[in-house]
Amino acid sequence: MFYGPVDSPPHMSQLLLSSLAVVCPNCDGYNSPRSAACVLCGQALGEPAAAPRPAATKPPLAVARPGTPPGSRPVAVSNFPGGKVAEPVVPPAPSAIPPGLRPSARTPPPTAAGLTVERPPQQRTPTAPPGIMARTGGASGPATTRPPPPVPDSAMPSRAGAATTAPRPAPPAASRFGLAVIAGSTRGQRYKLPVTGCVVGRQRGAILFADDAFVSPLHATFLVKDGALYVRDESSASGVFVTVGGTEALTPRTHFSAGQRLFRFTGRLEPQPPVTGRPAIYGAPVPLGQAVYGVEEMLVGGRAGRAVMTAAPLLTIGLAHCDLSFPGDEGLAGRHCELSPTPTGALLRDLSGGLGTYVRLASGVERPLRPGDRVRLGQHVLQVETLG
Repeated sequence: MFYGPVDSPPHMSQLLLSSLAVVCPNCDGYNSPRSAACVLCGQALGEPAAAPRPAATKPPLAVARPGTPPGSRPVAVSNFPGGKVAEPVVPPAPSAIPPGLRPSARTPPPTAAGLTVERPPQQRTPTAPPGIMARTGGASGPATTRPPPPVPDSAMPSRAGAATTAPRPAPPAASRFGLAVIAGSTRGQRYKLPVTGCVVGRQRGAILFADDAFVSPLHATFLVKDGALYVRDESSASGVFVTVGGTEALTPRTHFSAGQRLFRFTGRLEPQPPVTGRPAIYGAPVPLGQAVYGVEEMLVGGRAGRAVMTAAPLLTIGLAHCDLSFPGDEGLAGRHCELSPTPTGALLRDLSGGLGTYVRLASGVERPLRPGDRVRLGQHVLQVETLG
């Protein structure tokens, strides 16, 4: 029987542990004997080392997984941060490791500092930029190298001979003309005309007078040409009337308006020559050497009302004491307008003092307008304005 000291078993156990590699309880990695911390994950081990290294400040590096067969793909291996690299440690044979310290089935091969993993010949990988090498302490492998950020197209230098983008044409200038409604059911409304003009009507157009029975579905068109404004009658039933600027030449059967009245110039009355074989038609004698002309009032529906025929040099229309007087019309001045005969018709002169005398335009004719001119469409009156 063997008799030995009582404390010999603990002493033998300590000697056995001091000569074996230490398995990390966290990652099952092999460590050199008497290591204070795992070189793979930084986990503190049970037996403190004589000179412990400072704790790692960076996350653990990538390690090979047991399920990956050798030679299937390259594995990144980096040096453990620190000063001197540890010497390679050869793990003991499995028969020499106590049962409690044998690695489990998921224990990967040791990849501690200074140890390499068997892998096929590694191809040359691009070197990281100097800024990244300075931060990592060396060249980074393919697992840690990131591509440079994309460069925006605006920062790229222009290519020689590349086609330059043609400048966009400037938008057309806005129209400087506007229309203000000064009479009618929409009095007070103001409209700014576009550069393409606009259409006015009862059912069609940008400006609608739906409640005016004297406005046609498509009544008139305002046009902007070469910086000037024009108006055109679109064959309306009641016509388009424009104010007379001082005087206006009239041709026979031309319509004009004063106040709420509508008139028609009949033209000169020429004597009818006698017809051979027919009897002469009885009537008043025609004054010799004088032109006889006339003006007749037009009623609603196109019927003729009162008429004046004269050979006098002037024919007057107004509120009172005129050849044609209308005392109940508030839109008339005392002597609103007058006509004088000419060889081709008559000359209409406005005397209203701002109330306005209007002449009807022929269909399809474009009449130029100036700021301050007024246009009558049915019972509505529009005044031309210049906008800033």
